[in-house]
Amino acid sequence: MLELIADNLWSATQQISVHGLPVRSRMTVVRLPGGALWLHSPIAPAPALRAALDALGAVRWIVAPNRMHHLFAGAWQPHYPQAELWGAPGLASKRPDLPQLRSLDQALPAEWQPVLAMQFFAGIPILNECVWLHQPSASLVVTDLLQYYPQDLSLSARLFNSLNGTRSRLAMPRALRFAIRDRAAARASAAQLAAWPVQRVVLAHDAVLTAHAGEQLQQALAFLLNDKA
Repeated sequence: MLELIADNLWSATQQISVHGLPVRSRMTVVRLPGGALWLHSPIAPAPALRAALDALGAVRWIVAPNRMHHLFAGAWQPHYPQAELWGAPGLASKRPDLPQLRSLDQALPAEWQPVLAMQFFAGIPILNECVWLHQPSASLVVTDLLQYYPQDLSLSARLFNSLNGTRSRLAMPRALRFAIRDRAAARASAAQLAAWPVQRVVLAHDAVLTAHAGEQLQQALAFLLNDKA
């Protein structure tokens, strides 16, 4: 169930339904120095998946990276009670059933620093997404902020993603563009992402992009980067 993306970087996927459309949801796994595991956007903790993770190291951190991707965050803790649960700013008010949830706008664990860089993408409060760079592999790990869906989806999914601007190209979904409330803050966040030396984009839904990943990222954010208003 685990797919190797780069050294000390894996992913696992499951099928979910979004607005009635079947899509793949990806959990990204990072093994940090010392062997501890960092789980991003967790999927369901199936026994086979847990066994595969246990073979890699000890699950130490579980991260819900935005206000949408949190469904299975709490489901992992009974299996890994020593793991810390972290979530996007504002998620705690949405999930009062997770009193142990720590907010990603607090000081982050020192163990993350040599490997993981984080950028909070401001200006879209409905999402409050935290985007990550796995620095050793130059891999951007993004959840819903940017999306890309291939052409091999169902007809209904192809139509939906064509309307959303995310069919066969990396883009911020049009629905999220309409949700921007502070364009200057969003533009500043986009500039921070664009400055990262990205060679791969690991998306939470459907795709891992390796060909011209940095250029695709620049194009996806161009509507903000070129906005002088």
